[in-house]
Amino acid sequence: MAVCYIAGASPEAQRIHPLPGDFLIAADGGLGHLARWGLTPDLLIGDLDSLQTRPGDIPCVKFPCEKDDTDLSLALDEAFLRTQKNIMITGAWGGRPDHAIANLQLLVKAARRGYFAQLLCGGFTAAALVGGSTLHLRGSGTVSVFAHGGQASGVTFCGLKYPLENAVLQDDTPLGVSNVLENEGKITLEHGALLVFYEEGIHCDIA
Repeated sequence: MAVCYIAGASPEAQRIHPLPGDFLIAADGGLGHLARWGLTPDLLIGDLDSLQTRPGDIPCVKFPCEKDDTDLSLALDEAFLRTQKNIMITGAWGGRPDHAIANLQLLVKAARRGYFAQLLCGGFTAAALVGGSTLHLRGSGTVSVFAHGGQASGVTFCGLKYPLENAVLQDDTPLGVSNVLENEGKITLEHGALLVFYEEGIHCDIA
C-alpha cells in the first residue's frame, strides 16, 4: 500500500526512503531536507516563509502567513487525500517544543480519521492509537505509552515486559513509560487516545 511522506522544516530531520508509487509532500522548509537527500516532492505546501525562492517546477499550494493552521497540519490534510492509510512524517521533531507538541496532536487527528501516521523523532517513532484499535509491534526495544486528552481506558499490553490488562491510564501520570518489547506484542485500547513511542528497530501496524 502506498505511503504518503511529509517532510517538515525542523532541523532534526531523519532521512526517508520513499518507494515508487509513494507520494511526497514538502511542508514549507521541509523542501530543503528533501533537496539534500536528492528527493523531489510531488507537492509543496505552506506559507513558504522559510524558503528563499519558490521552485517553479514543483506543484505548490501557498497559504498566507497569518493563518489558523500550521504548515504541517495543512500538509497532513493533503496526505489524507493521497493515501488510504499510511503516513510517515519527518522533520517535525526538535526545534520548537510547541511545534513538537502540536505535531503529536496531529497524530491523534490522523488516527481519529482512520489513518496510521508515524512521526520520526530521533531514535524513536511516535504514533497515536484511538479507542477500538490495536497496535501490533515487532522487533525489540523500548516502548512508552501515554494517555492523551484525558483518560484512556481498556488499555491492554500483550507481549511487553510489563503487561497491563484492561487498565486505565491518565494524562497526568506516566505509568506507561519505558516498557520493553522483546519480539512481538500488541497494545489494545477501548476508549480514549494514546500516544505511543517506540525505539528504532521496532516495526508496527494498526488494526
